[in-house]
Amino acid sequence: MRAGDLRVLDLFREDAVIQGLGFRKRGREEIAAFYEGVVAGARPSPSPVRPLLRDGDRVVAEIEIALANGSSVHALDVFVVRDGGICSLTYYTADYPPD
Repeated sequence: MRAGDLRVLDLFREDAVIQGLGFRKRGREEIAAFYEGVVAGARPSPSPVRPLLRDGDRVVAEIEIALANGSSVHALDVFVVRDGGICSLTYYTADYPPD
């Protein structure tokens, strides 16, 4: 994501789902369109805040995402990974008051 490399899509299974922030995208085609728009517009640059947490097929990443407009988002990404691919990714964000 930091490099804007859309090969990140190769990590998702064909039937994967991403959801959060009021949206749900199903399947590689919808996920690709979503990531293409995000990379082109917001140019997100995620950085880990803490080590990954893993419990079975779930992985949680706590990250700080710097955006092209100079703002940032604190988020938890919850992945479900099976058979070598991401089945689902759910985003949760912290709602901080403006500085």
